[in-house]
Order: sequence, then C-alpha cells, then structure tokens
Amino acid sequence: MKLKLLTPNDLPLTDRTAVAIGLFDGIHEGHIALIDDIKGRKDMRSLVYTFDTKPNHTFYKNIYTDEEKQAIFSSLGIDMLYRQPFTPEFSNTSKEAFLEWVVRKLNAKHITVGFDFRFGKNAEGTAEYLRTQAERFGYTVHVVPEVKCCEGKVSSTLIRKHIERGEMERVTDLLGRFYFIDGKIEKGKHLGSSIGFPTANISTEKLLPKYGVYATIVQIDGKCYPAVTNVGIKPTVSNSGIPNIETFIFHFSGDVYNEEIRVSFVSFIRGETTFPDVDALRRQIASDARAAQKMLEDLEVYKRNIVW
Repeated sequence: MKLKLLTPNDLPLTDRTAVAIGLFDGIHEGHIALIDDIKGRKDMRSLVYTFDTKPNHTFYKNIYTDEEKQAIFSSLGIDMLYRQPFTPEFSNTSKEAFLEWVVRKLNAKHITVGFDFRFGKNAEGTAEYLRTQAERFGYTVHVVPEVKCCEGKVSSTLIRKHIERGEMERVTDLLGRFYFIDGKIEKGKHLGSSIGFPTANISTEKLLPKYGVYATIVQIDGKCYPAVTNVGIKPTVSNSGIPNIETFIFHFSGDVYNEEIRVSFVSFIRGETTFPDVDALRRQIASDARAAQKMLEDLEVYKRNIVW
C-alpha cells in the first residue's frame, strides 16, 4: 500500500492508528526502532507524525529533505505521514493540547516515542507524561530506549559529524542505508565533456559531505549505475565559490538534463584539490574513476543491482 501524505483536510481520522512521533532528521537506527514498533499492530494503521521544518533548522542543514524522508518512510512500509508545520503558534502549544490533538485528530490508539522525546511549549511534555495520560485517553505507549553504538548514543548529531568528515562507511552503518542526495540535473558549462568526463550536476540546500571525491551509486529511472562524484567548489576551473555536486556516471550515455537522480555516497576517495592545469585535472579524474570502480566492484551488496 502506498504511503498517504495527510493534510488537515483528512482529519480527524476514522481508522485506528499507531503513531510514532519525532523529528526523524536522519531516520537512523534509533528511528527505525520506533517505526518497527508501529508496523503490524493489530487493527491499526501505522502513522508517522513529524515536522516539515526542523525547530532549530537555522543552525544547521538537514540530513534529509522532507521529500527524501517521505520516500524513506514509504520504502519502510508506513501507511500514513503527517508533517506538522513548526510555526510560532505551534511552538506555543501546551503539552496537554498537543496530546489531545494527536489522540482526537489522528485517532491514536498506540503512541511510540524515543526515550528523550520532548514536546509542547518549553518542551514540558515527556515520555513519562504520555504514560500518565494513557488510561485517560485510551491509548497504549511504547518508549524506545537509547540505541547505542561504539561512539555512544546513535543520533542525528553523530551522523552529521561523520557526513561532514566524509566518513561515509560509518554514516552507512548508522543510517542503515547509504547517505544520498536527490536532485534535478542542471545545465552545466560542459567542462567535464571537454576533457572526456561528461558529468551530471545537481545542487542542494541539505547537508553536504566533506568537499572531495567519492565513489557513488547513481539511480536514474530505477536503474543504478556506478559513478564518481566531486563535491565542492571546483577550484581548478571555477572561482564562483558555490558548492556543486558533479558526477561522472560509468557506462551511461544520453541526455538527462532536468531528470531527477539520486546520488548515494559509498566511500571517500580524496579531498578537493587545486590542480596546476586542466591536463593534470584530467589525469586525476581518470585515476579517481578507476579507484571508484574498484571500490564499487568490491561492494557485494550492490553488485547485482548496478548496471556495469
């Protein structure tokens, strides 16, 4: 069943729901525990309640866009998604009013949250408060305990740190999937084509990995292709200072401008470098492509799905 993105016009719901509430910025292993809890509950439909703008989004960039999160929730088998706009008015909602809204509007009969989840004005609502109100409102509660790794608590903050360092294997471990960026291919200056490496260029407002070159997997029209991707400002050929995601896709030809693609980051190859001339850049790209090809050939989990 396809995930349904709910709007206020769909409320109140008549179906009984099991609701997972949270920010779900990274949809990491800790979040998956919440999602697993609401799936398959008898006579209930699974519903994720999250926010379309992170409350402190001005301080750092998101790991996933709203659209990317929706695609992940759909792939995980969630029935319904409600994105709450985080407006000044909403931030002043009391914990009592928030909970009553969830129960009445979403017809929540089961609620699951993380151990450190806070809600309501001044973050006064807690998991323990949900427990104390369960009998009154007629729902059950599950509180997911802290999910730990060798570095401590699995969190979006930890994942963000590894993305910014370009440590993509560690990011994959924590997310349970490759970190990816979706985007529409933009018209470039054809500099890649002029040196034998035509590239697909996309841009994004979300969190970028450390500037440099990566072995990647590109998805176009449902097919996966091995690729090598540069993230950065291309100092050898550009002085704009604007970051860009530029990908050379192996064994692929065709006009893909304005096509939507997904670039999944597998492994860091090298940092961004300024080269003395275009010939030196061309030689390095060829070397990067060979390195990426070798890394991806060794990637057993994706061998069968990549178009070689």
